[in-house]
Amino acid sequence: MSKKSFIVVFLLFTTISFCQNPFKYKGFSGGMMIHSGYLKTQNFNLISNSNQHFNTIKAQGFPFGLGGAGRVHLGSFLRIGGEGYVSNLKYGENGSNISVSWGGVLVDVAWQNKYFTPFAGITLGGGRWQNITLTNEVKDDFIAEENVGYRTNSFFALSPFIGVEYALNNKIRLTLKADYLINLNHSPNDFAKGVRLFFGFMFYRLKTE
Repeated sequence: MSKKSFIVVFLLFTTISFCQNPFKYKGFSGGMMIHSGYLKTQNFNLISNSNQHFNTIKAQGFPFGLGGAGRVHLGSFLRIGGEGYVSNLKYGENGSNISVSWGGVLVDVAWQNKYFTPFAGITLGGGRWQNITLTNEVKDDFIAEENVGYRTNSFFALSPFIGVEYALNNKIRLTLKADYLINLNHSPNDFAKGVRLFFGFMFYRLKTE
């Protein structure tokens, strides 16, 4: 676990320990978000079946993806639920693509305010990533391409995040969130890393006191 992730987990459970009735049911919320950000891989290389070595490749750029989350609200601060996303990063001149899908159980703490609600938390789960590297331009349909790199694998995922919500009314909130997806397995050179920024709507159904 990285130092940043450890700090987030520590702050979460420290906050929970000081809450009064931390597991009292208060309602639920959920919604959808789109995301972008900036991701990059380390340098990686491709070798063809004929032992041809291609130039060193480094994928980087702005991903695009979507997904959503659902949470049960407990006590004054604690929220527990799940989330899942799909993200795609196109790179290179020939249409190469790295895609990753992941999801898991989330735990966060939120400091409720009349309009703004900052929050911080962590998601633990799993996912699958795929890298398709095209070394030549794709010119025709239904024709097999030569010298295409294809790699895919599953991984255990850890994703610390922070964000803030803005209440449009008592049932709808705008959400802005940033996260950093960590591959808990041996992270390969072509696994894209970086900060993703999420924006979307959350729909609330909270109990009135």
